[in-house]
Amino acid sequence: MVGRSRIIIGALLTLGALMCLPSPAFAPPPPPGKCDGSDACTDNTGFVGPGACIGDLSCFVNSGTASKNSCQELGACAFNSGFVDQGACVGQGACFDNSGTVLKNSCQDHGACLSNAGFIGEGACQGEFACHSNHGDIRKGGCIGSQACVENTGQVGEGACGGDSACLENPNDIGKHGCQGSDACIFRTGPVAQDACVGEAACGGSGPGAIGKGACIGDRACLGNPGPIAAFTCVGEPVGGVGVCEVAP
Repeated sequence: MVGRSRIIIGALLTLGALMCLPSPAFAPPPPPGKCDGSDACTDNTGFVGPGACIGDLSCFVNSGTASKNSCQELGACAFNSGFVDQGACVGQGACFDNSGTVLKNSCQDHGACLSNAGFIGEGACQGEFACHSNHGDIRKGGCIGSQACVENTGQVGEGACGGDSACLENPNDIGKHGCQGSDACIFRTGPVAQDACVGEAACGGSGPGAIGKGACIGDRACLGNPGPIAAFTCVGEPVGGVGVCEVAP
């Protein structure tokens, strides 16, 4: 029954609505200030802190830790088995089926850390589906933007991957403050050093060669470039719509 409910609820959260709910099991009323909402803590076996699990199905079948003021809104931590720190996982399905570690004030917005199995640092993963299916290591303030780090398996440094789809499907290490801008490192296959790849699509589809510190600055700067690219090179805005070190497919 639980497995079937997981499939039903997960699918409906993705669509942004819940149309079918499981029959609630009998349970005594929760303490005031937490577990507020229809089936908010039904079949919960984990820890629920003050002000946590607010919203329908917010901690349904939770077996992990929902710290103070975490797990807010519809299905936010349903089927969670990981650690959710204070103020984290706020938004519809924000940490649905999470099994990883989610630190303070991270995973904010619809599906932000849906099915996360990795480590998410303080204040990271902000935006719709920002870190959906993350299996990597995302440091403080990383992955800010819609789908910024979907299916990430690499290590994202502090403040890196800022922008919609900035590091979508990233498999490598991204240095501190690297990959800034929409699609900055989307589908890139190599590592990025600190402060590199700044601009819209700056390093999109590039690699596998490494990109050095402070390199590839500007829209499309190193788009499609296989690399490697030395530090502090390929800096400038596009000319005639072509990035300074862009390589056509």
